[in-house]
Amino acid sequence: MLDAAYRRQFEEEGFVKLPAVVDAAGLEALRTHLLSQFEAELASGRLFSGGGLVSGHLNCFPGVASRFVYDALEENGVFDVARELSSRPLRQPNIGCNFNLPGSHAQNDHIDGYAAAPFLVLNVAVVDTGIENGAMEVLPGSHRCNYKYWEIAVGAPTRRRLTMKQGDALLRISTLWHRGMPNRSPRARPMLAFSWEDDGSDARDPYAIHGGDVTFLPNRFRTDWRGRLLERAFVAAPRLGKVYRAARSILER
Repeated sequence: MLDAAYRRQFEEEGFVKLPAVVDAAGLEALRTHLLSQFEAELASGRLFSGGGLVSGHLNCFPGVASRFVYDALEENGVFDVARELSSRPLRQPNIGCNFNLPGSHAQNDHIDGYAAAPFLVLNVAVVDTGIENGAMEVLPGSHRCNYKYWEIAVGAPTRRRLTMKQGDALLRISTLWHRGMPNRSPRARPMLAFSWEDDGSDARDPYAIHGGDVTFLPNRFRTDWRGRLLERAFVAAPRLGKVYRAARSILER
């Protein structure tokens, strides 16, 4: 049975942190593996242009080497917590990872997916995650109001940086406003993500996608020339990007 305090925090703030649910030694080996794969992709010239490389935030499929994390979450009852907090039955999650590069820039505030279709996201800290290497910033309680971006931009919402120890898990609702923050450390900061967007994965084995290999993917910006131009503009003039998004949100129906 889910602890009442956890449920209350999740309902009021939109997230709850579960400490030390995955073995740190295994995560350290995974960190080394992910960083070596990224360096190899970068050196080979096979990595895409744009897609978050300029802003410093990439998506990543962490490959079959990360399956032990899934097993630990199941064994330690973390998925049971997710099932209790979910308003609908859960399939297997989609498997992903946020890869925050050194020298990254602050993202604009956003939610994941669409406000009309909320889903759960479970993040696992592959490394100790603090202010220096880009701990996520959230707006506690923002999931309870159907905000437009312009309302967030012109308001003064309460903000909190969510620091985590290696092996901690963070369960949050997709409609919680948040943003990735600058990584001022010399090393990339990976953060695993198990999500139930579209009710989760419809694959028999969610680790079989991409041939089970570590695969780096675009994050929030497309890789065509328009996407690359937009990403560079947002990085060079973040206030302009904020005004652009605010104007779009006012015009959206």
